[in-house]
Amino acid sequence: MAASKDAVHNSIKPGKWIRSTCKMCLHSCSNIIHVTDDGVINKIEGDPTNPSNQGKLCPKGNSAIMRHYDPKRFKQPMKRTNPEKGPNIDPMWEPISWDEALDLVGREFKKSVDEDPRKLLPSIEDFQKMNCWAWPLSFGNFNSFQSGGTMCGGAYHPMNGYLHSAFAAANDAKYCNYWINDGTGDGFSSHLHAAAQSKWVADARMDRGMRCVTVEPRFSISAAKSEEWVPIKPATDRHFALGICHEMVNNGLVDYKFMKKDTNAPYLVGPDGYFVRNSEDKIYVWDAGDNKAKLWDDPTIQDFALEGSYEVEGKACKPSFQRFKDILDDCAPEEMEKICTVPAETMRRIARELYDAAEIARDSTIEIDGRVLPLRPAAYNYYRGAQGHKLGFQTNHSFKMVNILLGNIDAPGGHMGVTLDDQWVDKSHVAPGENGMLLPTPHQLGPVPPFSYPPNTFDLMDYFPVGVHPPHLNLEVWENPDKWGIEFEPDVMMIMHSNPLWAMQGPRDKWFAFMKSMRFIAVSDLIPTETTTWADVILPSHDVLESWNNTMIEPPHTEGYCFRQPITEPLYDTKSEEDILNEISERMGCLDAYNEVISLTLGFPQKPELMLEPGIKYTDREIARRRGLLWNDKDIDWYMEHGHAVTDRRTDKWYRPWEGMRLHFYIEDMLAQRDDLKKKMQDANVPFIDEWQWDDYQPLPTAELDPVHLEPPEYDLYGMFYKDIQLNFGESLSNPWIRDIVYRDPVHIALLLNPVTAKKKGLEQLDIVKIESPHGKLYGRIGLTEGIHPDALGVSNALSRVKISKMSVPHAGGHFNDLLPYDLRNTDAVTGQPETVCKLKITKLDDWPQGLKDGHSVYDIVDTIGEPGKGRTH
Repeated sequence: MAASKDAVHNSIKPGKWIRSTCKMCLHSCSNIIHVTDDGVINKIEGDPTNPSNQGKLCPKGNSAIMRHYDPKRFKQPMKRTNPEKGPNIDPMWEPISWDEALDLVGREFKKSVDEDPRKLLPSIEDFQKMNCWAWPLSFGNFNSFQSGGTMCGGAYHPMNGYLHSAFAAANDAKYCNYWINDGTGDGFSSHLHAAAQSKWVADARMDRGMRCVTVEPRFSISAAKSEEWVPIKPATDRHFALGICHEMVNNGLVDYKFMKKDTNAPYLVGPDGYFVRNSEDKIYVWDAGDNKAKLWDDPTIQDFALEGSYEVEGKACKPSFQRFKDILDDCAPEEMEKICTVPAETMRRIARELYDAAEIARDSTIEIDGRVLPLRPAAYNYYRGAQGHKLGFQTNHSFKMVNILLGNIDAPGGHMGVTLDDQWVDKSHVAPGENGMLLPTPHQLGPVPPFSYPPNTFDLMDYFPVGVHPPHLNLEVWENPDKWGIEFEPDVMMIMHSNPLWAMQGPRDKWFAFMKSMRFIAVSDLIPTETTTWADVILPSHDVLESWNNTMIEPPHTEGYCFRQPITEPLYDTKSEEDILNEISERMGCLDAYNEVISLTLGFPQKPELMLEPGIKYTDREIARRRGLLWNDKDIDWYMEHGHAVTDRRTDKWYRPWEGMRLHFYIEDMLAQRDDLKKKMQDANVPFIDEWQWDDYQPLPTAELDPVHLEPPEYDLYGMFYKDIQLNFGESLSNPWIRDIVYRDPVHIALLLNPVTAKKKGLEQLDIVKIESPHGKLYGRIGLTEGIHPDALGVSNALSRVKISKMSVPHAGGHFNDLLPYDLRNTDAVTGQPETVCKLKITKLDDWPQGLKDGHSVYDIVDTIGEPGKGRTH
């Protein structure tokens, strides 16, 4: 129906379209927003001028209207008047002025930080505003209580930093003809720029007939739309990849030209695992042509040997490729089938299909912008479901190995490194390292704290030198401070657009006790969540339709900033995140330091005139303006008109940007980091040195089993959780539109179980059950489907909510994360990646527990798992 100036209904009122950027997940699709002449937003659509999302939005992007007009939004600052805290206890909020709220927060934070900067525990998780993420560094605080970047990608991001010098990775949809998705929905339902990638992948499938193969335990959206679904036992994806590598290496299905020219696979490795070097620290290779050792850059080398055993400088040694081949001797598909349950012949077939699709035998090339590049249109893509395990770094490495063997790293059609934020258009994300190799950059989310004992962080980040913060260890350390040598105790929290009580793994009742131990908690958010109910002060922020920003968040295929601008004046008495942190910083006495942190975080030193000056509180509008100037010298008026500066990614930055450097097939730095950390622990007499998981540090992936496979036999199923596009990242079930479409889908209201497994256990459709792991429990109804592996039980992310007075899940009781471990045994010692799969047992119940029937929380139910609230042991 056409708009009418006499219209009464908002949906048909006339108005204007304004360009902006979505924030309903962490990514940044461009949108256009229609606002009526009387200031009502009545439509959000994708911006067709952005070559990334090309006018497409996912359901969450469309639903930003519901967040803006949500009646539950916090409308003014509030303080708690009820000193008692708990998941179902009314805080008895009292409205207060901004001055009173900020004075209170500043005073309480300053009291703790003046005593010890480590006493503040931050959980700041707006991925589009890294300037806010970095706020704790302004007073020397490296603590972290947020799951962002860790649960999903704790090992993924460092591995991409080693191999691509990038934050993320994606297959090249422009040229790929054979696309594997392992434990991810890229191109269909989740992960990188879901709406944008869905269009790219759909075009590839329709225009070129790209074949898609999905490997995961559940018949997901990606699996349903693929040519082939490969069901796999949870937490065994590394073994599947190693089975493919075995078939490739032992049958010559390898791009040997790439291995010799573009990787360190020929570098000779000694018995200690380190490369063999001469007195000047240069690395040896073996020249098969002259049958002798030479330095890696000797111009007389005729043929780099990849296999064999040699002696150089008095040391027995092998090329790193041979070392991997030796590992693969124990990884034949038949052996890997025993672990992952994928038939050996399937692994062998997929290996051959990948090789053929990669056009290696033809040595295919393509000319792009004057460069002749290898064309390798087959690639192995993956994300959280595949890599989120105890041995996360090795698992990531195994997937990368499939791609390296195909010679497709950053090649047209291959497996590409994706940067988080280039900051300025000419910035290169790669640099040369030692001995001809690419300089690895595992710290993609900023600086990490130096080693210290006693530790200076409450999550032990002092001991993860290449990792991402392991926030689940906050609970382990809080329960056992003496064991870990802790000399401080956090007592205040700053939480901003983060919901750690929902996102963190480990039992909720223990996290409740952890929260109760805090003296003071300030929360800045839009709406009530599981975490806001614990706050002492609420600092309400503007929403995405009321604020300014300029951002670039890991876009595959494109680059450039996406601009956010206010569509309406703020509906309520709210502030921007920048204003909130500025005011708190001023009251704490660290505003100048915060301005310096912002400048460094956002790359402003590249153009010194953009550096923030001392004594000034910079608004979100001004920071957005400076980010635009940094990218392309365009001022804010240009961005307000155009909405974005996004273009196709420059091909010199996208395809083989590291040309002339060698990639890390063999990651020797794992041994160097291990030995350096071990020496520091020895020198500092760290008492838990023998408990540290040193074997996690491996330069090549192995077939070692993750501890989840070693749980007691009574736990005979593997528990896994999953999301679809409407649940991708955050901003989900609290939104009425999203909630409506989620709970109309059967896969999101039941615990998914294979009918064969259910029959063995005497279970039928809709039976009420209790699910227990060694760590926690939840309740739900069984939903039978052949679309899940017989050894698995699937729990939708939609069922993982803590029931509170303003929010409940009608279809279950409990939280999947309660079932997950939070200890060092199940944490990757290299990266901090936690295990995201657990072992389970099922008990059939005649009815719901009385507490759930009465409308209480599962955490009010006492049974054999233990009493709620029993957390700390000291």
